[in-house]
Amino acid sequence: MHYLKYWVPPLLYMGLIFVVSSMEQPPLPMPKFEWLTIDKLYHFIEYGILSVLLSIAFVKAPPKSFPTKWIWIAAAFISIFYGVSDELHQKFVPGRQATLADWVADVIGSIAGVVGVYLYYNRSKK
Repeated sequence: MHYLKYWVPPLLYMGLIFVVSSMEQPPLPMPKFEWLTIDKLYHFIEYGILSVLLSIAFVKAPPKSFPTKWIWIAAAFISIFYGVSDELHQKFVPGRQATLADWVADVIGSIAGVVGVYLYYNRSKK
């Protein structure tokens, strides 16, 4: 039961990402700037949150015999891979499209989330 407390939030959040990605028009404002859309910021935040939730789950309730030094890479990899699957999924949703730029924002957000949790836990140990 200890594991559920930490693993249910990232799994539910992944489900939420899937549901929102399945919508023809996401329920968020999408103003455009000349060189950037706010959509990239949404992707960054969305996958930053996912990687934070995954990092916490790996730190607090790691799978049995999982090497501690790999938890950060695993959290980032799962978040990044889920970003790939989300972009591929959007290719099949009417009114949505998959873009490399969105995935790059997912990757940067994923890495930023993991690095943030890593720094937090390393400072807590000292």
